[in-house]
Amino acid sequence: MNWALWISFATLSAVNIVTPGPANLNTVRRAVQLGGKRVLPTIFGNALGLAVGGAICAAGIASFVIASGLLWSLFRWLGVTYLAWLGLKLIFRKERLSLTAQAEAPVGAKALFSEAFLLAASNPKALLFYMALFPQILEAERGLAPQAGILILTYCSLSILSLSTYSALAHVLRTRFMTQARYDRFRQVSGVVLLGFAAKLLTDLS
Repeated sequence: MNWALWISFATLSAVNIVTPGPANLNTVRRAVQLGGKRVLPTIFGNALGLAVGGAICAAGIASFVIASGLLWSLFRWLGVTYLAWLGLKLIFRKERLSLTAQAEAPVGAKALFSEAFLLAASNPKALLFYMALFPQILEAERGLAPQAGILILTYCSLSILSLSTYSALAHVLRTRFMTQARYDRFRQVSGVVLLGFAAKLLTDLS
């Protein structure tokens, strides 16, 4: 692999990852609700979803899905539907704020992991990012699997670093500012923002 291209990939990935999006918003919300340490399943669930998307792209399956208008539209509609469902859930479903480390977490690790995994795996923009950059960096004369593995590991590692930073900042906010009433408002605003992301994807579909 050309390491100058890898540095370019890492730089573009970092910019793409730190830009506010559904994964960052979801991690911040859960960190505010539960505390920084309890959102590790969220962070790693998101990373696994990104890794699966990267593996699909590297295997060429995503090219087939994009080539098939029906399948690609279905995949994008699934992403819009999940974002909209999650946004509506945040707006209308009450969640208990866990303010002490000793208190039992109102959300289990498995639920946090699944939520983040589905959010990452159903986001078509992650696939598009991979599809745009992989052909520019992967060298056909060398083993594609090791190269793709390095790129996917790079992207997922940067995502873990970014989400860990977001969760740490959210934890500071929570310990100094957060109350149940403020969290309820924050949760509802987060739901509206997720609906905005869903609406943007819906606009792209039309």
